[in-house]
Amino acid sequence: MTLFEMMQQAQNGQAMQNIARQYGLSPQQTQAAIDALLPAFSMGLQRQTQDPYAFGSLAQMMTASPFGHIFDANGDGIPDNARSAGTDVLSQLFGSKEVSNAVAAQAAATSGVGQAVLKQMLPVIAAMV
Repeated sequence: MTLFEMMQQAQNGQAMQNIARQYGLSPQQTQAAIDALLPAFSMGLQRQTQDPYAFGSLAQMMTASPFGHIFDANGDGIPDNARSAGTDVLSQLFGSKEVSNAVAAQAAATSGVGQAVLKQMLPVIAAMV
């Protein structure tokens, strides 16, 4: 299953609509933003698999935290804890806030969605994938 397929299944298939509503985006803008951000998540995950300790730490984080609840939320919106939980994942995947900011800047350039919105979306997406 690809990261994009995971996003499509998150929150009982409502994650994309919930993200659009949360950030005031159209479905097309949300799609463009997700398309622009997911390659960075994929690269971050690949980097984690190169270091068994880092991958183990990420796996432990994802199983011990509220991520299952966030992924399986019933489609009523983005859970309140998604941003804080996702921030920890971003730190693990990208290593620093500067890299997260660079990911948002690159995604803004390719998606047409503002960098400020993408910065807010990053931890929510991290909590879902």
